[in-house]
Amino acid sequence: MSAAERIRRPISDRELRRRWGATKELLKKYDLDSAFTQGNNMHLGGYVRWLTDVPAEYNYHMTVLFPADEEMTLVRTSGSPIPQWALRGVKEVLYAPFCPTLNYTADLEAGLVIDYLRKRNPKRVGWIGKASINAGLMGKVLAAFPHIEFVDITDEFDMIKGLKSAEEMELVRETARIHDAVWAALPAIVKPGMMEYQIRAEVMQLLMNLGSEEHLLFMATAQPYKPCGMSTFQYANRRVQEGDYGVLLVEVSGPGGYYCESARNFCFGEPYQELQEAWDVAVQAQQLTADLLTPGRPAKEIVAKYNQFVAERGYSQEGRLYGHSQGYDLVERPAFMAAHEFGEETMEIRTGMNISLHPYFIDQVQTVYINDNYYVTEHGAEKIHKTAPKIIIL
Repeated sequence: MSAAERIRRPISDRELRRRWGATKELLKKYDLDSAFTQGNNMHLGGYVRWLTDVPAEYNYHMTVLFPADEEMTLVRTSGSPIPQWALRGVKEVLYAPFCPTLNYTADLEAGLVIDYLRKRNPKRVGWIGKASINAGLMGKVLAAFPHIEFVDITDEFDMIKGLKSAEEMELVRETARIHDAVWAALPAIVKPGMMEYQIRAEVMQLLMNLGSEEHLLFMATAQPYKPCGMSTFQYANRRVQEGDYGVLLVEVSGPGGYYCESARNFCFGEPYQELQEAWDVAVQAQQLTADLLTPGRPAKEIVAKYNQFVAERGYSQEGRLYGHSQGYDLVERPAFMAAHEFGEETMEIRTGMNISLHPYFIDQVQTVYINDNYYVTEHGAEKIHKTAPKIIIL
């Protein structure tokens, strides 16, 4: 058995060696004996897959211990063993029957990491993605090694991970092609009388048949002149009626695990005036900010210009997340967020990033959402999705 037989799009050995080399250079820069990171899902757990081409899944923690002088060691639940043929650059996998809902097993996971570090007796250890490492593990490790200097290298690692290679961009483009196929098929899927959850199921089936790996769908419908919002599956028990309009957001990774996002409004018949006017402003705002995706520009500047543009036209400003990079993670840095008391994004736009931009308006008479991905080049942004920026008429 081999990775090529069982995995639709395994990452090449050459690409993995590139990543390991960049990580070792980072460890060398900070004089670190090793570094560790952790993930537990395929939506926002990309650190571990970037290093191993093995995803963490279903909220079971997987820890990657990356030494400066030898191959990696993984810590993983024994309920989900990794086939030997899928391991590359891995010296050993340490298994134990831990589960996040079984609190008394937490020490099993931490104990394996502590034993590993104790055998190596390091002086300086880096961590990657503090917010992704569970508190039980971090607390136990810090308490066990008060003499070790722990260094947060996340910011620089995020930049390395955020700049996509040619191989990675081909996977991103394949994901976008899957999205475009869904938008082309949407008029044949959505029919009056269907429940929203049935529409979701049809879209999900198509995505899976086209080769997607992981899926998040947000969708809602409403009568004209009412906001539909953008609901999760929990709130999908509405029956679609003739004359309705709606929003669908597709946050889906393709073969190989790379994410894109795309969103469109749709409606039965021509859109009412207020919806069309809001849509036109959203399209203009997206293009305005896409034109600002130039190397060296601060991400916070882009969201500020977006908010100014839409506010001048009477639409809601973005107070959360207007755009961001993507890769193995649905949301990667840089994040286009308004500055707040807890800090702000410091990363600048760089050539090689895969950026998602998503204007979102909601008021008393409509909800509008458009979302596409862009590849940053030396000369500006190239749109990756091919679907026209129009409301889809059913």
